[in-house]
Amino acid sequence: MIIAYKEHSQFIMILVIMYVLGVWGGPLIYPVYPAFIFLFGIRQRYFEMFIVAVWTLMLADYVPVDGAPYDDLQFAKDLKPLVPLALFFFFIRDRFSFKPYPLVFLYFIPFIIIAIIGLTDSINLQVGIQKSISFILMYLTVPFFVVYLHRKDGERFWKALITFIIGMLTIGIVLRFVAPDIAMKVGRFKGVLGNPNGLGVFLNLTFILWMIVRKFKMAHFTKKENAYILFVLLLSVIWTGSRNGMMSMFLFYVMFKLIQINWFFALVVLGAILTFNDQIFDVFIGVISFFGLEEFFRVDSIEEGSGRIVAWQFAWLKIQDFFFVGGGFGHDEHIMRPNYYWLSRLGHQGGVHNSYLSLWMDTGILGILAYFGAIIAIIGRVMRDNYIPIAIFTSLAFNIYFESWLVASLNPFTIIYLTIITILLSNLKGEDYIDDQLETQYDQKTEQAPAL
Repeated sequence: MIIAYKEHSQFIMILVIMYVLGVWGGPLIYPVYPAFIFLFGIRQRYFEMFIVAVWTLMLADYVPVDGAPYDDLQFAKDLKPLVPLALFFFFIRDRFSFKPYPLVFLYFIPFIIIAIIGLTDSINLQVGIQKSISFILMYLTVPFFVVYLHRKDGERFWKALITFIIGMLTIGIVLRFVAPDIAMKVGRFKGVLGNPNGLGVFLNLTFILWMIVRKFKMAHFTKKENAYILFVLLLSVIWTGSRNGMMSMFLFYVMFKLIQINWFFALVVLGAILTFNDQIFDVFIGVISFFGLEEFFRVDSIEEGSGRIVAWQFAWLKIQDFFFVGGGFGHDEHIMRPNYYWLSRLGHQGGVHNSYLSLWMDTGILGILAYFGAIIAIIGRVMRDNYIPIAIFTSLAFNIYFESWLVASLNPFTIIYLTIITILLSNLKGEDYIDDQLETQYDQKTEQAPAL
């Protein structure tokens, strides 16, 4: 990982310059940011473009500290619409370099058509169209760039991507000590993202990405590197107090390990979890109480879903008006925001906090069937070669039950999610450059190698 930082030291300095200009340079960042994006694209430095996309979406998720007179990272929120536009523009410009094209987008065409039809009932058509365009462009272009970079750079791309993400998470951990006002929110850790639950989602997706990159031998990390990555992920998710993040990571890891034993046995265990979830929940609460962790897990708010049940009931009521097709992208936000005041008085703050309900509000029952029909089709195709999708989508199915990020596109979660889907569907794998039994020897050689 240190080698990856050294290889991209100049690029890291560019990110630092853009950050400094964005926070303290006034309007200077607005011409500088597009200029760097354009230069990267012209020179076909698509790795840098991809990392800038992830970096921008992470910064745009940031929420200013309480009492701050202005948002330090407003520039990222303002400039993030350039991410899908830039990716699309340079894909069109160099489209022959991206062949053969991945097929991810084709699976979601029926869903996108239904979502566009829903715009006819949109409360705010302009916002709905903007969200539709960004959704389409992200689902179209991210797989192209992931496959292109895998073919071009192979292990270097995957190791650098994981290294960058872990580096950003490490910055969040450092801020926990040197600037807790930035890294904390209402006593919970949020790192460089906007809120603790959002960080929990991001950590789960990063954990899945790291595990499948290793599983498919797309990049090799030394034992010390793996230990550090795991330390950052576990420490961060524990500090967040995100029960959703912790449980999602736990579900993925358990199912991932069970699949190594027998995929059918893993399905039986999953069925048992779904059948006896109430009893498992009671056991979970009992274990928490036994160890005196009621305050950490916020047991008093579990049954109410931290106010989510209020939002879910309200969302279900509003769904009846747009049951079959929905009101287009952004419809859930347009419904929830005007009712924020009285929902907060009932104990809820925020949006729907459930991707299933948000999808239903935006695209109707037809959209739900189209989207998850695409996911089932992807799982069916991928499972011809391996059964890892069982673990991945078990974790994600639980995760999106409590968060609405799936209906959005310009967030730090969707780009990692699409990267994971692309790995599975495009059957991306690394060279068998090292056998498992030689890992220790590889670690020793790496540690003894002179620094570059």
